[in-house]
Amino acid sequence: MYTLFLFIFASSSDLYTFTFANWAGVFIFFCAKRGVETRIVIRTNNDFFIFAFPTYHCEPSTSMLEFVKSMPAFVQEKRGFAFTTCGLYSGNSLRIFIKECLKKNITICGNSVYRAPASDGALLLPPLKFMFNYEKNIACKLKDDINKIHRILKTNNNKLDCPDFELYTLLNLPNKILGKAYKHKIELMKENCINCNICIDSCKRNCWKKTKHYPEHDTSSCEFCFKCIHHCPNNAIILSKKTLKKPKLNSKFYSNLKQKILKELDN
Repeated sequence: MYTLFLFIFASSSDLYTFTFANWAGVFIFFCAKRGVETRIVIRTNNDFFIFAFPTYHCEPSTSMLEFVKSMPAFVQEKRGFAFTTCGLYSGNSLRIFIKECLKKNITICGNSVYRAPASDGALLLPPLKFMFNYEKNIACKLKDDINKIHRILKTNNNKLDCPDFELYTLLNLPNKILGKAYKHKIELMKENCINCNICIDSCKRNCWKKTKHYPEHDTSSCEFCFKCIHHCPNNAIILSKKTLKKPKLNSKFYSNLKQKILKELDN
């Protein structure tokens, strides 16, 4: 039995993670909120890590980078596999992440990128079809990566697998700077809020706080994954009135996709 250890943050990464677990049948995984990850790492004697995280602005999510930086540097070398999800391009996301892992004596022996539904694009852009779909032949790619992980485990491969620097990210630099500098205003429509506290309980960065009457959003630590908007059961959380009726990447959306991919994997 091997251990799949990761910090689940965005729904697209969640789907791939659970698909890995369900189909491969050999992994145990842990899920933690911000501030408790290090304690789990110290208590768990892991030999192999699988990291799953979303890419934002061609970089790993802030949550994943904080997680890795909080981990202890292992005395004995550990091995791992990393995959990221992205709406269009992953940029140098994996390269940045893999270098951080090396500082902790974790060698990433394999990696993969999955184009997935874009949590931001689904809200901010016109209803483009590709924003709500996964790349073609995703089941085959998942199967190949699962087999790749098995081969790494069986052969004791510890060769570093790090992507080359992507030159196209230089063209994306202005967009990246503006995207990271701009802070979206996430609003709560109090008349729609049913005080279910899903936004509070599911936010890995603890951006939603319980108050006397309604939850309040704190942008200081938010990385704008928009999970709270997509998963609010009564559409009470919005970016603007324009996003109120936009299709949401919620649990039902991902559950249907998960079952479809698992069925394809079994064929």
